[in-house]
Amino acid sequence: MMTWQPTAAIVIFLIIYAIWITDQLNRAMIAVIGAVLFLLLGLVHWQNAYTTHINWDTLLLWMSMLVIAGVMSRSGLVHYAVLQSLKWTRSSPLLLFIVLTIWTAVGAALLDHVTIIILMVPVIFIVTNLLKMNAAPWLIAAIMTSNIGGTATLIGNPANIWIGTANPQLTFVSFIAMIGPLMLILLAVNLLLIVLFYWKSFRTASHTARTLKLEHEITSSIENRRLAFVVLMVFVLVIAGLVIGSWLDLRLSLMAAAGAVVMMLAAIITGAKPISVVRHLEWDTLLFFAGLFILAGGLAETGWIQAGARYLIELTNGNMSWIALILLWTTGLLSSVMDHMPWVAVMIPLIQETAVQMDASTPAVINPLWWALSVGAGVGGSGTLLGSAAGLIAASMADRRQQRLGYLEFLRVGLPLTLISLLIASWYMYVMVL
Repeated sequence: MMTWQPTAAIVIFLIIYAIWITDQLNRAMIAVIGAVLFLLLGLVHWQNAYTTHINWDTLLLWMSMLVIAGVMSRSGLVHYAVLQSLKWTRSSPLLLFIVLTIWTAVGAALLDHVTIIILMVPVIFIVTNLLKMNAAPWLIAAIMTSNIGGTATLIGNPANIWIGTANPQLTFVSFIAMIGPLMLILLAVNLLLIVLFYWKSFRTASHTARTLKLEHEITSSIENRRLAFVVLMVFVLVIAGLVIGSWLDLRLSLMAAAGAVVMMLAAIITGAKPISVVRHLEWDTLLFFAGLFILAGGLAETGWIQAGARYLIELTNGNMSWIALILLWTTGLLSSVMDHMPWVAVMIPLIQETAVQMDASTPAVINPLWWALSVGAGVGGSGTLLGSAAGLIAASMADRRQQRLGYLEFLRVGLPLTLISLLIASWYMYVMVL
């Protein structure tokens, strides 16, 4: 730590982090530039970057899920599921709100929180226009529940994918078993409080919209019903494969990749154009991941990760409960104001180093820290509009429709509910995990 390399590494990383916070430049480009600087300055060994630091399982799993989500979004399957659920609501504003919110959470858990927001926001505008309601409460609920739902499964958000591939013990099934119940509690609490907060809006909403008109509006967005049903069957098999893979200790990235190939074949057979799916993949996210892997590797190779782990252990006297709670709240609060992925990139090797320095007898001993990181990153993203990609995308889509979702309007609902959620998560972690 006394040479120039550690100083150069931390200075470059902090500058990059500051640029990310401003959100003025493409985050993938900045991550790649930082990674190249680390390699050119020798802060990361070239061979280590390729063989050790870049987690290819994470990239393969994330890309596979993007393909699956892309095919599903173009099949109209989500819209069809929403349509079927709306038939029994009889245009009741409150029932419609609850149905759409639950579908958003479920979709985020099974696809990812960004994809489901892109699919659900147009449906929300259709419904609120027909009911003559302000779309803001619906958008706020969708953003918050997509973050909650995405945290419940290994494939629900990029942070969980990264955490799951960093520790093979954290399987698809274990995520649902450990974090799923907490997310159900948080979903119920957040939904109840949002309804109470906007109760007057629901009471005074127009009931003149007809269910048949809602059906017509949403049905028009379903482009290929045959593809929708085929994709549903394939997706069920993919989820089953992920569950079986967890039980048989198989690599989830390969299971997801196989599902993505089958999904693309199903799209081709039913007449869809696979090139449209590939074109709209989040290639920026994959480059962002690769850059972050190298940056985190550079901090490890220059000694910062080891120093951080030592400090954390000394600060808490090695008490696992305190380490987990500190990690939960720090991650949650930071995730409220900025993209959590750079933080997760640094915390993953730090947790691994903490396990080494504490001489953990088995990997399971350190699992509470993994759960704390996952929950903090997922739940914390609902604190402000800047905390998650779902919030930024929903706000951008609202702006294009001249129905602006203001930062302060979201803040007055999102921040209190996020703090309540972190308190509930702390209780849950203490009772069930620690």
